[in-house]
Amino acid sequence: MDVVNLGDIDVAFRAAGGGDRTLVMIHGLGQDHRMWAEIQDQLSEYRTIAYDLRGHGGSTVGDGEGSLTQLGGDLIALLERFGPAVLVGFSLGGSIALWAAAERPDLVQGVVAVATSSVVGRAAAAAIEERIETFEKGDAGEIYAQILEDTEAQLASGEADAAAVSAERAAAVRDPRGYVNAARAVRGMHEESLNVRLTAIASPVLIVSGERDAWCPRRAAEIMLEHLPQGASFEELAGVGHLVNEDAPDLLTAVVREWLKGKETR
Repeated sequence: MDVVNLGDIDVAFRAAGGGDRTLVMIHGLGQDHRMWAEIQDQLSEYRTIAYDLRGHGGSTVGDGEGSLTQLGGDLIALLERFGPAVLVGFSLGGSIALWAAAERPDLVQGVVAVATSSVVGRAAAAAIEERIETFEKGDAGEIYAQILEDTEAQLASGEADAAAVSAERAAAVRDPRGYVNAARAVRGMHEESLNVRLTAIASPVLIVSGERDAWCPRRAAEIMLEHLPQGASFEELAGVGHLVNEDAPDLLTAVVREWLKGKETR
């Protein structure tokens, strides 16, 4: 792990691989860079940088504003330090990647948005608010129980160890302020969706969804595709839930690699 200072926060990241092309990988709510470790190792022909969002993993929370704008600004600051890249984001990480692609097209060469939404509905916003309240209370037992419940609901293949994944996620947000900050950013997409910004994205985009994802279902992908410029691609992974990287890491890697190769030949 390495650490770089970006304004009000120190950002932890893991760099791997080599080659002329850089992929920056952005995890979701209540995770850290470790969710990408297996995929980073498989995509060794690329230079990959998986970083921790503010308040997650080894990154400090700083003066968190609880906004997608701030999290997107953190990503832009990282890209200004390491150069233009293709962004690979999971869930909230995909939303952050799409925000950055619209904001700084000069720094974003493409986006792979995995299990992502551009808008949060009323029921989802209420559920996120409940989780914010749990994390603000700070009871470690209640926090872990919520993480385990969510993890079990987000897995579909039956092959991943929900308890092990939950333990890793709990460690990623041992400072509950990081989870609360990011959760507020997610909830903010209820009041202000990303859809208007999607029309401004000039780089190629691949949307990847799990067939059995109840958190970011196929309709979420369809909404994004309705607003993205023509040419955006879509892949649905059969039998896969929300935690795509846990249910089918090899399949996700293959889809990303194939898409990247297609962009290299154009």
